[in-house]
Amino acid sequence: MARPKATERSAPERMQEAFWTLLEKKPYAQITISDITRESGLNRSAFYYHYANIPELADDAIAAIYGEPGVTGFIAHIIRQDGDIGMLRDYALEFVGSPEHLASIRHLSLIAGPHGSTGLAAQLKTYVGGVWLSVLGLDESQLSSGQRIVLEFATSGILGVLGKARTLFTPESVEWLANSALPDTIAQLINSLKGDDSPVTPHRRTDTAAPTDERP
Repeated sequence: MARPKATERSAPERMQEAFWTLLEKKPYAQITISDITRESGLNRSAFYYHYANIPELADDAIAAIYGEPGVTGFIAHIIRQDGDIGMLRDYALEFVGSPEHLASIRHLSLIAGPHGSTGLAAQLKTYVGGVWLSVLGLDESQLSSGQRIVLEFATSGILGVLGKARTLFTPESVEWLANSALPDTIAQLINSLKGDDSPVTPHRRTDTAAPTDERP
């Protein structure tokens, strides 16, 4: 296969772009190799030269997002306590102002959105949780049951946000969020993992209005 010129997109890049375009139009389970070759302008021989099936292409396309330092930095920044909310706002505004980063956010939203799949969404949730645990210096295999509940709750919430990221991640919404209590709430929730190394215990009542025995 001829090597593409420096100014041309490689065959895998063209097929990855076709994958994202198709994922906007139809569910992941309905995307076929014929769809990819038609959208990318390549033939089936070119597809099979690089990939055995659609899941391999999807893994490659998603890995390209995860390999982007800006995306990893953005996810890590969500739980970072900088002590200055202005820094978080400036970072977020710069992020959503980058066409490259916005394209990655659009792709993440497709994974987490209605056209994704259970497997793709689970992979994304694992990735987000892994970034946070790395920032905190925690090993997932060493988490207690309580820590796992917190991580599951937080990553599921972020997955829901990412599923609507194309409409939610605007300069206006970022400005509003930066001035809300949400950033501190999320940061405190995730950072609480560092201090929870005990198993879950049943919730106990602490109210003082407990019934008393009035019998003589």
